[in-house]
Amino acid sequence: MSQAQQNHVAGFLLSLTAALLWGLLPIALKELLAGMDASTVVWYRFMVAGLVLGLWLAYKNSLPPIFKVPVKERWLLFIAALGLCGNYYYFSLSLNYVNAETSEAVIQLTTLFLILGGVIVYKEPFVGIQKIGTGLIVLGLLLFFNDRLQVLASLDNQETIGVLIVVAAAITWTVYALLQKRLLHDFSSVQILFSIYVVSAIVLIPIITPSALLQLTQFQWWLLIFCCANTLIAYGSFAEALNLWDASKVSATLALAPLFTIMGLKLIVFFNPDYAFSDRLSLLSILGALLLIIGSALTALMPVISQRRAARNASARVTAN
Repeated sequence: MSQAQQNHVAGFLLSLTAALLWGLLPIALKELLAGMDASTVVWYRFMVAGLVLGLWLAYKNSLPPIFKVPVKERWLLFIAALGLCGNYYYFSLSLNYVNAETSEAVIQLTTLFLILGGVIVYKEPFVGIQKIGTGLIVLGLLLFFNDRLQVLASLDNQETIGVLIVVAAAITWTVYALLQKRLLHDFSSVQILFSIYVVSAIVLIPIITPSALLQLTQFQWWLLIFCCANTLIAYGSFAEALNLWDASKVSATLALAPLFTIMGLKLIVFFNPDYAFSDRLSLLSILGALLLIIGSALTALMPVISQRRAARNASARVTAN
């Protein structure tokens, strides 16, 4: 993307919007799961997002050309759909076992898994800055769980089960992200998301309970509306940010999501000290979360840093000649 095409302020604000919405999402999901199971919540989110995107693409005459691409690409799209569906489902399911701060911290492993996936699948380089970022992510997780490491060492407790489910969510998202890179040769990002939403909504039908909608309280109804709107607005902001700003800078801003989760819960606990769904993080755990954010941001910014270094080297060579 050329400098002329970029809008740094708009790109940053849209990225920040996506980070804020994704940071608040697990807080809302945790409350909503008291009235609706994880698979049904995810199904409603996919249904609403798929319907809105489908109408938009039909209006634009841009529905995905599924039957015009090779069979192999269709299979890749189906596997990508299973990946994102698994991510949504596992992340929501994990909140039955852990609180929002923990789920949002552990899901930052997606950064590490995506780097490793890029190295293995696309033979991308694993440079020094990425190694530093990876080290900070690992150190951040250790500090975040500093007072719970002994508990996590045992599989016979809810928190360990929840953490393992979040790890599964991170792995399935990585599968989706790695395949999306390949699928962008044949589809736009919106077409890919629409296809994934439709496939996922169909795949989830055997394990959902749509009638749970009728048992929700008014508060839970608003939470479900927020979660559905979150799917559309957050991904819409993310996609538009990519059109206005460098992808690496967008990704670095999205790393702030855990900070919004922690801040949101700190605010809730301030006004409601008896609030049950918060880990009441210690200062050391918060420091660990900050290291996670810094590590994720560093690895995301690596392409920009590399480009600037290459530009400086090229300029130095020109000057020398």
